[in-house]
Amino acid sequence: MLKSDGNQILFVQDIILLPLFIMVVLLVAFIIKNTRYKNVTEAKYFIPALLIKIIGGLAMGSVYLFYYGGGDTFYYYYDAKTFSDSIRQSFGLFLKLLFLPAKTITIDTYESTKWLVYFNDHSGWAAAKVFGILSILTLHSYPAMTVLIASLSFTGAWALYRTFTDLYPKLYKQFALAILFMPSVFFWGSGILKDSITFGCLGWMAYTAYLIFFKGRNIFWNSVVLFFTGYLAIMLKAYIVISFVPALLFWIFFTYRSKIQNQFIKVVSGPALFTIALLFAFLMVQLLGAEFSRYSLQNVMETAETFQSWHGYLAENANASGYTLGAFDGSLGSMITKIPAAVNVTLFRPYLWEVNNIVMLAAALESLLLLGFTLYILIRNGVGRTFTSILTNPTVFFCLFFAIAFAFAVGFTTYNFGALVRYKIPCIPFFLAGLMILNLETTEKRIAASRERATRRSRSLEKAKRTHAIENTI
Repeated sequence: MLKSDGNQILFVQDIILLPLFIMVVLLVAFIIKNTRYKNVTEAKYFIPALLIKIIGGLAMGSVYLFYYGGGDTFYYYYDAKTFSDSIRQSFGLFLKLLFLPAKTITIDTYESTKWLVYFNDHSGWAAAKVFGILSILTLHSYPAMTVLIASLSFTGAWALYRTFTDLYPKLYKQFALAILFMPSVFFWGSGILKDSITFGCLGWMAYTAYLIFFKGRNIFWNSVVLFFTGYLAIMLKAYIVISFVPALLFWIFFTYRSKIQNQFIKVVSGPALFTIALLFAFLMVQLLGAEFSRYSLQNVMETAETFQSWHGYLAENANASGYTLGAFDGSLGSMITKIPAAVNVTLFRPYLWEVNNIVMLAAALESLLLLGFTLYILIRNGVGRTFTSILTNPTVFFCLFFAIAFAFAVGFTTYNFGALVRYKIPCIPFFLAGLMILNLETTEKRIAASRERATRRSRSLEKAKRTHAIENTI
């Protein structure tokens, strides 16, 4: 059957395994929907959103196979086979591989790891372990593995959706579009790639943190899930957690600040928390750098400087899909000046005139719609009212703080539109959700203000009529 880079991807048995796994997943989904979400309005999106994730994952694999002719997804598939092969030999060998750190050579595992693509990469090897487990469950079927990873990623997307709909039930339709049916999110976040795992983890992190700190529900089990998904996200893409934790701290603080009785503490606690959040992010980068050298601040600076120079050269001279943020000297001050450009490139680029292939065209159209919606919110609500809502609504601040911090992180270090369209998907739902909540809040305030003015006019008119009636009587 079909091959990629000399490795077979599709087999005859996939004709049976693919529909079989889809039917099993849908059966489980129907049971969950009809039991757990029987009387929930937004449950009508449960099955369609799951199906669109599965379709997105299969479509992504098809693009890599038929358009690109290969890529990361098939390297993960290749590495995952070592786990399904190992369990046939012995369960002990499988466990040794499962708990084997990257780059670690042992006598028992050498034959299983010597040809692997991602064994020398910490995050790649962690992802390969997840896909290795799915390989065992699916008889190493690429489409069946895609169905399972899309379904697992969907659970995180649904958890994130439930978080926001619990806070703002009026916006359940808008949140469905932003979280469940956003094209780039269900396409790049559903296949056999790290992005599918990390997006699912992020959704569960947000949901369990919400249940723990705002609802106080099942604190022990939610803490276990929060720790596990946070740890897995750190192993795969640490910058997701680096961006998320400070935003979560602000969310918690601004929500409970009104309960602080001491006025002095209430005033100084905001700047203090902002400083602590920045310090936390800095320390976390340093600690992660000790474990994974590429996340150290020094290496991030050097890597960004090198990537920018190289991809800028390719974009100008080889018609590649690279981009540049302008002159960058590798210093902290220079990095800070690149925040607006990095956020802009993540959220609103590539522009239509930067497109050089069909995949970039799809990304450019989505970015254009995102830019248009952002401008619509700013114009409709006004810059002053918009920023007031951001600063006074804890959930809006949380969403936009995380989205912008994350957008900067990936925009500053990627320098390639082809990779950026994948890396940026965690921040898109939060950015859109934040704008949707902001728009609802400002709209309700405008309506309330309009009603108040109408009430005052009505009272003034009634008062004038009574005064006029009294004068006529006299």
